[in-house]
Amino acid sequence: MKEYRSIDIRPYQLLCLICRRGRRDATAYYHESRLDAIQAAVQADPIVPLTLRCNTDTVFRYQNPGREYDTPEGEMYNDLRDLTILQRIAAVPGNTLPAVDWFQAIFDAIQNNTGICEYPQSEAPGWPRCRFADSGNYRRGLEMGVSSIIPARSSREKKKAKIESVNACDQAERLQIRPHHLLCLTCFHGGRAGKELAPIEEDNLCECIRKMQQNPDIPVELVQGPCMVCPPCGAYHPSSNLCIGKQSMGLRDDRKDLDTLRRLGYRYGDVVPARELLQRLYGTVENTTEICGYGDGVERSREWKVCNGPTGSESFVHGRRAGLGVDGATP
Repeated sequence: MKEYRSIDIRPYQLLCLICRRGRRDATAYYHESRLDAIQAAVQADPIVPLTLRCNTDTVFRYQNPGREYDTPEGEMYNDLRDLTILQRIAAVPGNTLPAVDWFQAIFDAIQNNTGICEYPQSEAPGWPRCRFADSGNYRRGLEMGVSSIIPARSSREKKKAKIESVNACDQAERLQIRPHHLLCLTCFHGGRAGKELAPIEEDNLCECIRKMQQNPDIPVELVQGPCMVCPPCGAYHPSSNLCIGKQSMGLRDDRKDLDTLRRLGYRYGDVVPARELLQRLYGTVENTTEICGYGDGVERSREWKVCNGPTGSESFVHGRRAGLGVDGATP
């Protein structure tokens, strides 16, 4: 397993990295070489951890980074800018997250730099402002999307992964599926049958369902982390074999996997015939709130987003009632 060392970064530098993607001239940003280094690290590995540090005269002083990367507008301007960004993305000084999560948070929460890099003079007479505040660079950077900062998997790569993983699934004598994907299989099925149930480009849910329908007793190994469903997905990160889906999807999936195992009485590595596994699932879990809503359906942060809302998925109810179309698997 790769070991990671966190990179310290000022919150405003996240915006600068986006802003300078939209620039139309060669005007240099402050601390451009530092921005280059951060950009190179993030593009080389989107899950590299970034620690957001800013200067504050509070109990968070333990993480103060000093003034090396302040910009010329002054200490108060620099401190307010950083703290405002942290407030907008629901973070505190010293928080560490994978780079992809920080940039997704910025793209979701900060749609313009007003009130961060500059303030209307009627509200802040004499207050300094960033020289790029009115350039349109930040807006253009946002329009380019997260993929301009965090390179997305190409359609060619995903198509190749789809072909290869479908072939592997077709030839497999044993399915390898992460536990909570049993619920995903059921939601995808949604009670549909025949031609209504068709494969899609970005996962192998349909292919795994058909494999179980063709052989209800095919062994299913419950695996930790991404499984046979995942290779074509845009959120799948092949080199690390991890999910880097939006807003810490992989973290939620980890919790859901463990909750599924707990409810079913299994462990990672257990191998169970598909029919028996589905019978246990449908006899134990009646709606997705129990697993995908963490039991109460309450969404407490972006990292703990509730899938299918607080009341659960109707598609799961229909798929469960149909037993995934697998002979003998109905509850």
